[in-house]
Amino acid sequence: MAVQSEEKPYPDNAPEVSVRTTSTLLLYFERRYGASRLADIFRRHSFSLSLDYLRTATNFISLPFLEKLADVLVAESGDSQFMRKAGLSMAGPEALGFAYYMIRAFGSLEICFRKTVELSSSYNRVGSFDIEKLERERLVLAYRSTVPERSRHICELRMGQFASFPTIWGLPPADVSESQCQVQGADCCRYHLTWMDPLPVWGRYIGLVTGALSGVGASMLGMGHPAFTVTSMSLAGVSLGSWIDLRREMRRKDEALNEQAEGMMGSLEELQQRYDEMFRINVALEDRVAARTRELTEANVRLEVALAKQKELDRLKSEFFDNVSHELRTPLTLILLTLDSLIQRGPEEFAPPVRQHLETMNRSASRLLRLINNLLDLTKLEAGKTKLRHEPLEIQGFLSSLLVPFEVLADKKGVDLELEGSVTTPVQVDVARIESVFQNLISNALKFTTQGKVTVRLHEDDTWVHVEVIDTGVGIASQDLSVIFDRFAQADSSGTRRFGGTGIGLALVKETLELHAGGIEVSSELSKGSNFHVRLRKGAPYVRDELPQERPAEQVVRTARRLTEVAELQDGPLAITAVEALPSPPADAEAGPDAPRVLVVEDEPEIRAFLRNVLKPYYRLLEATNGEEGLKTAQKERPDLIVSDVMMPVMSGIQMLAALRSSPETVDVPIIMLTARQEVEAKVEGLSMGANDYLGKPFSPREMLARIEAQLRLRDAAVRAAENERLAATGLLTSGFAHEVRNPLNGLMNALLPLRESLTSGTPDTAMAVAMLDLIEECGQRIRGLAEGLLSFVRIGSKAVAVDLGASLDASVQALAWRLPSGLKVEREYQLSEPVWGDPGSLNQVWVNLLDNAVRAIGPDGIVKVSTSRDGEDAVVSIIDNGVGIKPDHMDRLFQPFFSTRDAGEGTGLGLALCQRIVLRQGGRIRIFSEYGKGTRVEVRLPLDANPDRILPPLSDGRPVQPHWRT
Repeated sequence: MAVQSEEKPYPDNAPEVSVRTTSTLLLYFERRYGASRLADIFRRHSFSLSLDYLRTATNFISLPFLEKLADVLVAESGDSQFMRKAGLSMAGPEALGFAYYMIRAFGSLEICFRKTVELSSSYNRVGSFDIEKLERERLVLAYRSTVPERSRHICELRMGQFASFPTIWGLPPADVSESQCQVQGADCCRYHLTWMDPLPVWGRYIGLVTGALSGVGASMLGMGHPAFTVTSMSLAGVSLGSWIDLRREMRRKDEALNEQAEGMMGSLEELQQRYDEMFRINVALEDRVAARTRELTEANVRLEVALAKQKELDRLKSEFFDNVSHELRTPLTLILLTLDSLIQRGPEEFAPPVRQHLETMNRSASRLLRLINNLLDLTKLEAGKTKLRHEPLEIQGFLSSLLVPFEVLADKKGVDLELEGSVTTPVQVDVARIESVFQNLISNALKFTTQGKVTVRLHEDDTWVHVEVIDTGVGIASQDLSVIFDRFAQADSSGTRRFGGTGIGLALVKETLELHAGGIEVSSELSKGSNFHVRLRKGAPYVRDELPQERPAEQVVRTARRLTEVAELQDGPLAITAVEALPSPPADAEAGPDAPRVLVVEDEPEIRAFLRNVLKPYYRLLEATNGEEGLKTAQKERPDLIVSDVMMPVMSGIQMLAALRSSPETVDVPIIMLTARQEVEAKVEGLSMGANDYLGKPFSPREMLARIEAQLRLRDAAVRAAENERLAATGLLTSGFAHEVRNPLNGLMNALLPLRESLTSGTPDTAMAVAMLDLIEECGQRIRGLAEGLLSFVRIGSKAVAVDLGASLDASVQALAWRLPSGLKVEREYQLSEPVWGDPGSLNQVWVNLLDNAVRAIGPDGIVKVSTSRDGEDAVVSIIDNGVGIKPDHMDRLFQPFFSTRDAGEGTGLGLALCQRIVLRQGGRIRIFSEYGKGTRVEVRLPLDANPDRILPPLSDGRPVQPHWRT
């Protein structure tokens, strides 16, 4: 059996790097942080080599050990520049010893660098140095290591060591940079050093020799004792030489100081400029802060005023609902009483169909009374006007009697209705309001349960009486649980919901229980049912109200109220109120072949039949039973107008509306939405998606006919206005043509008189005649070119042709040149050479409208940038201006017909709508991006791969210009 050999560990004392390279690291760390901390580091990190070993100059260490030591010292110091600083401390007496003084006295920087490189093999056996260039005050040095280094710590140490040599002579360290590094993948580490050379100090030695020779000569001439003269003259020479050396050194330092002073003066001037700039910025900032403070103060004042108005509006709304509910409840009560008396009569009084109508009217009126009562209760709760009439109530017996009428409905639906629990402690509640609470919960449970059972479970603890209404119905989605008790919220608020409701019941339940110091929670899972858990506090009532609350009118119908509310849950046809009472044309009356076509999308057969009877005498009708069918019919038939319900199966009216507005074929079809939801949010949603009108149920047939007629008239007016807008653009081009043709026409007329004179004079001037004829020909060519350009500009073809976007944009700019102020700049950048297939005349009209808008926005000294580019399969045309921009609240309305940001009388508001219509007709799309106060960018995208043989649909097809709605 083979035995796998283990690799021996790499020894830390491998003979690779001399410990002399680590001496600077240890000396610098001891001097900076103390010897005790260095010793503590070696204890904590358990290095295999001791400090004594590293301080013995004849020892060696491995490169990995040196890198590990460097990593630890850098981490312990917390200084990212530790290695560079440690290397700079190498050229000192502590590190070099006596050699420091010898080098300072007799050496030079060139000698230091050369000897360091020559002796490198004695202290570094894993790498080699190579001097690539050594000049005066400049060195290029390369280092190649045979063992890869892990980090740049050793590089930083080397750079610091080489940079430290000038400090031997009291000069600043050399500037060193690394252009290549082996750690980063280069073939070597290459260092560039520059320094300031030390001045030679031979003056004192020359002075010494000169003084000694002078002393010998003086003694030979008998001027004194030889020892005295030689000594004194030598000292004098040394002093003089030292003074000369010192003077040269002072001059050099003065020059360096002067350069530093000049640099500091420059820096000071720059700082002064920056200070002045900062001062101006601070002043401007203070002005802006002051202005902003004023704006915020004014905004706060406006908000306070708006808040006060909103509170007043809320108060008026509550009073309005209160008054209207009361006014409506009184006649409804009388209607219910009258109907009840009629129903109580024997069967001989009324035939079965009449009795069936009476019962339907009774159920509908009872339902309406219930809704009005709920709305009135909710309004009272909101206004804080509700007063409770507390009395003790035993919940088990109360629920037993309450469930009796609901059992009839439960049996009819095949659902088990059970009450679980025994007698509990009575609670102090307003019985009528608690009755309404449990009626809502139980009726909801039966409404949403088609099979299984509904359980009402009762139990109590020390503080609460608990009632749970548990069903096995459709359940509630988790995202709806948080809003289930909000006012006018419904768990199934989608366009395809199957169950009706106003969204008031559960909100009224929650607020009524909170008024009793109780509460309600819900837990539910889709397709598995729901659990509504009610808590009622035991003991004394939370709020005592000694004044009894009057209940006129409501008390009269209270006994029958449960039965009517239960009956509302049963399936059966609902009468459309007052339809038959209106005079209508004969049943066989139908619209003529030229009448507008109207598509009716409604899922309820009875309402669809009613709409058919109302609209058939005036319009040609198309019908659909849901949104998906309506969408297909609209795309195929392209009706003149669509009347659609909002709540429908398969696809809701809102979903159909979004699909119609995103399709170029149906983007401009007027749509009137029908809904029973009267809240503002529902209407805003429909209108924001592109609905032209909103009609609430129940509605008047006359009102519907009036709204349809208004939309059709608006469509015709929009078509006429669009044509007027096109004529206005053509007039603008014509004015430009007249302005441009004036100059060549003047040149032509001015050339005719000299031509006539040269031909009719006694001595004809042939050269003059030829020159005038050339001028006339040139002017004629210019006029013909302008005329052809104008014709191609306004010509609209039915077949797509190749259009050079650059030439088309140039023609548009040229057409508007006469209107451009002298200071305005038009910058053009055309990066797309491929043509697009479309209608050149219509596209030119788009460019003129967009350029005219840009010119109006920027004023006389602005800049308009026109560019073309390619993005995938689209050609992109951008028109950018640095003008005033567009307010954010106007962005969603820019493409709406008749909307304009200009002053009254300065535009029809159809320019952008018409541009969008043209771009959609070409198969493209248009978008506008703007930041108010900074400018606007209009982006037009046209397809590059369009079919060149396609026939473009007519622009004026009898349809209104509508916006391209974005979802």
